[in-house]
Amino acid sequence: MTAAAPALAVPDYKGLPIPAAAFEVLTYLGVVAIAAEAFVFGWLPVNAAAILTLLLLCSLIALSWIHLGQGRHPVFLFLGTLTLFQGGRLAAFCLGGIDHPLQVQLMQESPFSIGRTNEGIVLLCLALSAICLYAPCRWKYQPFPRPSSTNVRQYLPYLYLLFFASLPVQLYKNYMYYQWAQAHGGYMSIYLSHASLAASVPLLVRVIPLISFPTFVLIFVFESRRKLIYLVTMAYFLAASFTLLLGSRGSIFALIVSLWYVARIKTSRRARVVFALVFALALLLLADAIRRNREEVTQEESPLLATELLNLQGISVDVLSTVVAYRPYFAPYAWNYPLSDLKIAFVAVDASHYQRGGGLSYDVSVLLNSRLFNLGGGSGASYIAESYALGGVPAVALIALLIGFGLHVLSTLSRDSLTLVLVAMMLPEIILMPRGGLLDWISFLVRNGISLLILYLGWKFYTLLTSIPASNGLNSSAGVAS
Repeated sequence: MTAAAPALAVPDYKGLPIPAAAFEVLTYLGVVAIAAEAFVFGWLPVNAAAILTLLLLCSLIALSWIHLGQGRHPVFLFLGTLTLFQGGRLAAFCLGGIDHPLQVQLMQESPFSIGRTNEGIVLLCLALSAICLYAPCRWKYQPFPRPSSTNVRQYLPYLYLLFFASLPVQLYKNYMYYQWAQAHGGYMSIYLSHASLAASVPLLVRVIPLISFPTFVLIFVFESRRKLIYLVTMAYFLAASFTLLLGSRGSIFALIVSLWYVARIKTSRRARVVFALVFALALLLLADAIRRNREEVTQEESPLLATELLNLQGISVDVLSTVVAYRPYFAPYAWNYPLSDLKIAFVAVDASHYQRGGGLSYDVSVLLNSRLFNLGGGSGASYIAESYALGGVPAVALIALLIGFGLHVLSTLSRDSLTLVLVAMMLPEIILMPRGGLLDWISFLVRNGISLLILYLGWKFYTLLTSIPASNGLNSSAGVAS
C-alpha cells in the first residue's frame, strides 16, 4: 500500500518583507564595510572617516529615540554617553574647534599622533561597538505600559523614615570629605591618598550613608506623588552638593540621567525632544562649571565654548587610542583589567598603591605621563579599550553585542516596580562604561545588593515593631468584650 507524499508549499522568499530592524543594522554594517575598504585603499582620509563615524553615532541615537520608546530604553542613554565620551572630540572637530580629532592629548603637553592605521582602527571600534549595541535592542524591543506601584506603596513609610534619618549623616560625611580635600590640595588629593580620605571620618559615619542611596532610589521608583518626589530628590542632592564642590561629578550626573530614565518609564506621556536637549545641555554646562571650579580656571583664561566642552568630554577616546597604539604593552594584563573592575566598589586604589596590571586607567596614565600620575593626575578607563586589549576588533564587536543583550534585559526588568529598582541602581555605572571599566557595574551591584539585604532585614524588624501595638489593641478589645 502506498501513499502519495504530501506536497510541501515552498514559501516565496523574495516576497517576504525584510524586518525594519534587520534592514537598519545591515545598512549600517554595509556602510562601515565600504568605508573600511575605502580607508584601507587610501580613498577615505582620516578626517572624513571621523565625520562619518560621528554621523553614524548620532543617527543611532536618533533611531533609538524614534524606535525604542523615546528614551524608554537604556540603550538610548548608553549611546548618548558613548557619543559624548568617545565621540566628543569628533564633534569638536566638525565644529571647527580642533584640527586633529584623533591626536592623543591626554596628560600631554604636546599632542602626538598614533598613525593613520591605528586611527582607522579606533574609528572602526567606535562604529562597530555602537552598531552591535543597538542591534539586539532594536530587534527585541516591545513597548510596555508603565509599571504599577500599588503593591509597593506599603514600603514607603519605612523608606521615608530611613531616608531622613540617614540624610544628616550623609551630609556630615560629605562635608568632612570636602574639608579634608581642601586641606590637602583639593580634588587631586583624592587620587593621591584615598585611604587617608576615608579615614578622616569614623567607620560608622561611612557605613550609614550606604543605605541612603538605595533608600532614595526605592522612594523615587515607588512614590507616585510628584511633590514628595521633588522634595526627596532635592534633599538627596543637597546632601551631595559637597561632592560636587569637591569636583567629583561623574557619579552624580550618571545618577541624574538614570533618574530621568526612571521618570520616563513611570509615565506614558510622549517626551519632548526640546526638553531632553535642554536637559542634556544644562548637565554639560553644570559639569563644566564644576570642572572650572575644581581646576581654578577663569573665563578669561579659557572662554566657555561648545567646542572646548566637547573636546574635554571626549578625552576618553585617548584611552582607546593608547591601547590600540600600544597593545603589546597592555596585552599581558588584558584579563587583569576586567577582574580588577570587580573590586572597585570595595577597594580604593590610588597613586600610592599602584601596581602594573591593577587597572587600565592607571596603566594608561603611567604610560602617558608617570610624573603627572604621581602628582594625582590620571584618566578614566573605557570598556572598548578593555575589550580591544582582550582580543582586538572581534572582541570589541562581541562584547558590544553582549552588552546590547544586557541592555535589553534591563529594558525587560523595567516593566515591574521592584525590578525597576535594580535597573535604577545599576544604570549609573552602566552608562559610564564608555569612561569606566567593563565590569565596574557588577562590583557596585554586589555592594548595592548588600545594602538592599540590610534594608530587607530592617523592613522585617520594622513590621514586627509596628505589629505589636496592633496586636495589643486586639487583645484589649477582646478582654473588654469578655
